[in-house]
Amino acid sequence: CTHNSCTFCNFYHGYPFRMAPLEQVEADLQEARRYTDDPGRIWASGGNPYAMSTERLAELGRLFKKYFPNTPLATYARVDDLNRKTVEEMQYLRDFGWDDLVIGIESGDDDVLRHVNKGYTAADILEGCRRLEQAGVRYRVIYLGGLAGKGHGIETAHRTAVLLNQLHPYYLFLTTVSVLPGTELYEERARGEFVEMGERERLDELITLLDKMKNDIRVFQVPNTTWITFDIDLQKEKADVLPQLRRIRDETTDEDEARMQAYRDSMTGV
Repeated sequence: CTHNSCTFCNFYHGYPFRMAPLEQVEADLQEARRYTDDPGRIWASGGNPYAMSTERLAELGRLFKKYFPNTPLATYARVDDLNRKTVEEMQYLRDFGWDDLVIGIESGDDDVLRHVNKGYTAADILEGCRRLEQAGVRYRVIYLGGLAGKGHGIETAHRTAVLLNQLHPYYLFLTTVSVLPGTELYEERARGEFVEMGERERLDELITLLDKMKNDIRVFQVPNTTWITFDIDLQKEKADVLPQLRRIRDETTDEDEARMQAYRDSMTGV
């Protein structure tokens, strides 16, 4: 990851950003080609490969098409990667296959983005994603619940819904934060400067976000840090899902809270 400074993340600690040599990429493609002529999708791995220069990405796109001419291509991008490229550059790269980006916006709340040192604002998210839309590039976003801390879940969900209602991602991944050892957020929690949301408030945050979103979008609640998972067409299924989530919230016991907290505390990375 070119940023590698978010206070909640330890995933790339000790791994400085670098570009894989083209020879290495081609060798991987040659190996994959021995097993299949269409893997279904190519995922360009790394924290945010879209940070690379336009010409480097075009060169990689040509290489992917050489071995898998009809296979869709996807990768991660940071918001500041989007704002360093023009709409014309995005359109150019789309023609080389870069037409499905996953963006971890985490939140649409400037207070949260600033606190966790994401390196951009809600206005930057709006600008970057609108550029993608102008360029005709499809994109998915990730929302990381719980980042606002205790007492702020509903407010941050409202602010994020206001942002997302101005955009058109085709997919939303929902997850919720675990405070991981070795992160700045872990140290803040130890000093009492960050107090985690309980499970009921995390559910209130989730319910509020889904309730206020007007997007025609697919939503997937990722199961790695929560006991609830679903994959829904939001506008078609919202009326069925929200009552179920409210019931789960109302039936969540103190024992449930403690069990989920213990599970999250057992995690050392995601």
